[in-house]
Amino acid sequence: MQAELAQKRNTRQKSAIEAAVLSSCDHPTAVTVCERVRKEIPNISLGTVYRVLGMLTREGKVREITVPGAPSRFDKTTSIHAHFLCTECGELTDVNVGENEFVKHAKEACGNAEITEAEIIFKGLCASCKGENL
Repeated sequence: MQAELAQKRNTRQKSAIEAAVLSSCDHPTAVTVCERVRKEIPNISLGTVYRVLGMLTREGKVREITVPGAPSRFDKTTSIHAHFLCTECGELTDVNVGENEFVKHAKEACGNAEITEAEIIFKGLCASCKGENL
């Protein structure tokens, strides 16, 4: 009975965490995911969120984006693509350049290697922080 209850709870928690990432366009951190899931499951722990995000990443359902000096972010788009990180406000956005361009150039540079994963992060100031959207 306890194992059945734990499995049901884990499935509910996993589903809620997965839904929180898949419905996000802002590349949330684990803390942000936890805050969002707590609206549905108030007693969920941050440790559980980290464990489930790790599981979802290993399963290929979400992508972890590691940002040096900052918490990892999680992305619903798992295909190879780049990101832009504003060094002022911390906003992380997708760079919509065809993945084939990245892969094509990387393959050529690496002697026709098989590319299975890439992490490309451009850094700078977003338009708002640069003062262009006043």
